[in-house]
Amino acid sequence: MLLAVLVLVTSALMLTYMAYWWVSKADSYSCNLAAGVDFDHMSDLELLVTRSSQSVAYVNCQLRYAQPPPWWVPASWLALLVVAAVALFFWLPVWKARRSRVVPLASIDHDRGIQAVLEEVVAVAGLARVPRVVVDPAASSVGAVLFGRNGRPVLCLHGGLLALRSRDAAGFRAVLLHEFAHVRNGDITLVYATVALWRVFLFLVAPPYLVGVVMYLVGQARSGDSLWAVPSRSILQVLFLVALVYLARSDVLRSREIHADRAAVRWGADSRGWHVPASPTPEGMLRRRLASFAELWRTHPRWELRRGALTDPGPVYAVPALPMFLTGAAAVLINSQLALALQPYTPQMIGALTSQAAALAAAGTVAGVVGITLWRAVIHAVLTGGRPPSGLRAGLWLGTGVGVGTLIMGHGTIEQFFPSRNALLLLFLLGGPAFTWWTAQVAQLWVTVWRGRTIRLALAASLAAGWLALAQWFAWWHGRGAVIGTGWWYETEGMRQRLEQLYPGPAGDHETMLSGVSVVFPVLLNTNALPLAAAAVAALWVVPLAAWVPRPASAARPWTHGAVLDIEGAVEPSLQSPPRLRGVLLTGLLCGVGCWVAVVAVVAYPRTGLTGPPVQGTNLQGLLFLAWMYVALTVSAVTAGAIAAGRARRYRPLMTLIAAQVAALVGTIGVVVLLLFDGCIDELSVFSSSCVRRPAWLRDWLDLHIVLDFTLMTTTVASFAVAAAVSGIRRARASHRLRPVAVGPLRRDRPTGRRGLVAVVCVAALAVSAAEAAYRQNRTPQKVANVRAVQEEVQQVSTRLKARVVAPHTKARQVDAWSDLGGEDLLARFRRERGRLIEIERAFVEGKEQPSYLFRLRPVCERFGRTAIDAYAYFRIPDARGQALWQQLILDAAESTLQCRKALDHLSANRLKQAGSTFVSSFKKANTAYKSSNAIASRIVDVKRAGGL
Repeated sequence: MLLAVLVLVTSALMLTYMAYWWVSKADSYSCNLAAGVDFDHMSDLELLVTRSSQSVAYVNCQLRYAQPPPWWVPASWLALLVVAAVALFFWLPVWKARRSRVVPLASIDHDRGIQAVLEEVVAVAGLARVPRVVVDPAASSVGAVLFGRNGRPVLCLHGGLLALRSRDAAGFRAVLLHEFAHVRNGDITLVYATVALWRVFLFLVAPPYLVGVVMYLVGQARSGDSLWAVPSRSILQVLFLVALVYLARSDVLRSREIHADRAAVRWGADSRGWHVPASPTPEGMLRRRLASFAELWRTHPRWELRRGALTDPGPVYAVPALPMFLTGAAAVLINSQLALALQPYTPQMIGALTSQAAALAAAGTVAGVVGITLWRAVIHAVLTGGRPPSGLRAGLWLGTGVGVGTLIMGHGTIEQFFPSRNALLLLFLLGGPAFTWWTAQVAQLWVTVWRGRTIRLALAASLAAGWLALAQWFAWWHGRGAVIGTGWWYETEGMRQRLEQLYPGPAGDHETMLSGVSVVFPVLLNTNALPLAAAAVAALWVVPLAAWVPRPASAARPWTHGAVLDIEGAVEPSLQSPPRLRGVLLTGLLCGVGCWVAVVAVVAYPRTGLTGPPVQGTNLQGLLFLAWMYVALTVSAVTAGAIAAGRARRYRPLMTLIAAQVAALVGTIGVVVLLLFDGCIDELSVFSSSCVRRPAWLRDWLDLHIVLDFTLMTTTVASFAVAAAVSGIRRARASHRLRPVAVGPLRRDRPTGRRGLVAVVCVAALAVSAAEAAYRQNRTPQKVANVRAVQEEVQQVSTRLKARVVAPHTKARQVDAWSDLGGEDLLARFRRERGRLIEIERAFVEGKEQPSYLFRLRPVCERFGRTAIDAYAYFRIPDARGQALWQQLILDAAESTLQCRKALDHLSANRLKQAGSTFVSSFKKANTAYKSSNAIASRIVDVKRAGGL
């Protein structure tokens, strides 16, 4: 299923790109040139800042000249691809079963001896009926092959297998049992559907896409451009995808073969059929490494591995490295390509919906594949008395796959081949183990306490929690994280000035606190676009906490009966109870109360800036309150987590997380109560001077919700870090001696009231987090409401770029694009409106008209001013001298419009003398603007001539 989703998403993106090339003819390249982008020498950071600081003009240019093709074009092409894959899926068995290649079994089995064996084996395998059977007489191998689909399988017996029947009936029966195990396991449809989709992709999608990329490269070579990173990466992505799909398909097929072997032996197949002489082991480390690498590409496992799996089922339930790596890489490809395919049809989107949809899809694949694999490994270990996996090794391979996939996809880059901040990729080596560690711990906890008939409910809850958490990780990386990968970050002084504008107040009295906020605030902004973060955090600690709700089992758990029958060597596990929770909850409660004390002390202490008369609205007092609240909540929660981590003997990450989040929850309740009753106690009043509850105001205070969500995320990350640090220290101290972890005996005295309290905490946490997520989802804007405000903010907080010397030819192309995409039109508008001003002035003077005749100037003056506004919203001229003239032109045109309005106001008031002098000033500014426009036109001609255009 993962491969099918990956191929479909990749096909969708490639079809979208082909529609761009051959249908819409979008010209995004010229928009970049007009913005002053120098693709030959600019870093990604410089390119990003150059475009972002002119986002109004860039967005308008994209909407006008780089429109995507109609959505139905790539959608219809993708639908045709699916239709072709479905047609191939149904045609493949017809082709394989054609008369020229195979013959019906009845034409060979005259005495129905083979049919009798088939009917007997089908009954043993538990199948409803004998599938269609054909024979390939030309095939000399002693094997068989299945094709078709699960509902209508076709079994093809090779001629060598029929010859084997006469001398080795047990071997013949073993082969049949193996093939029918594939039917029983439902392997046929999934395998052949993936094959059909993959072949359609290889022959119908990849070739024209690669042709388009090669044509682009040829065009780059002819034009002298050096944009090689993106097209080269596109070719590398296709090759990587081919290797990824082939490796994943081979791994799945090898796994299914082993499962079919085990099922066949379980049904009575003679295990001697698997005693095939093993190939000699290569000598030398290098040859063995090469042999192991070659093994990854085989669709069938080696015979010695198959024989070993029959006696030792451990490898069947292990967590191998290759699937983890492939899953991580595939998840990145799905996330990136789905977001890129949807992005052209969500114009001016901040990325909330698009990133969430893509991230949820990618996270679902990881949670499903990795989560289920870890749960199977834990269940096998618990039922066979083995050691449950920690998940850390699997997480490292998962994170490695995500990191490699990120490099291949070019995340964190624009035109460079590698991100400017490669160190960010190390985060995946931390995030992957954190996810698998948590999953393995939750699985072990629930496996030991679950007492239902099936464990699927606990499994589903665990997968859902991990899915939400991973989705937030992927959404952050694809959005804000990718921007950071280009090397961009907030400039501290610019952020400080921005905060002083957003939250006015006596900033000089709180220099230290504002400096700290200036450092933390950018991190908060980078997590602001994750409205589901609160729900994800709640799920991470509520799912394990809920394990203390069920009543301890007094007998064997029903769900283990079927598992014991399916797993060789499994026995009914001894009844266990989870660790005592009282100390963890008490630690969280006390630290939460300590947070109350800290918040009250901060509010009452004069130097914190929260004392004095309450102030309404967005101001420095509110910012300081949020900052101190964040510090108090985070410190109390991390303290609770550290105490719990130090005391925990089992499930350390879960205990740490529960204690920290309980402390954060209790502390948040105290803050909310303080704000609800703000003004009732004079010494603790912050925003109100009267004791009136205002829940609506508290609900609508978006900054409060943002800071609370950020606190929960900070606490979660810190909890994993603390648990990992404590575990590492304990492991280092105990490395010289073996100390088995004591498993608590079954306790049957857990009070019902205590279990009820835990259940209430779980329900309340989930309800509050769901409401918070819904609130944030509704309050998160889906479109950029004010592009100009975003542009000004970027200009204020971005790193200042140094002036770069641009080659004459490149500069000529930049000013040429600037002129063609709107600059020349704006200059013509200035000249045209100035000409109309002169016409009206001349007609008034020469015709000796009445003063009221000058009212005809009003629409002309307004159009002149409108042109100045449009010019301000357009790109800067990619030339220093030209830009200086452009700025002067805009200022003169704006001043001319203002003077014209004043003159008309004087004229309306019959102040003719003032009106006359003001009109003269207005005309002078218009004439100056006219001269600037001519100078700009001349400068553009000079620059183009110098660059050879």
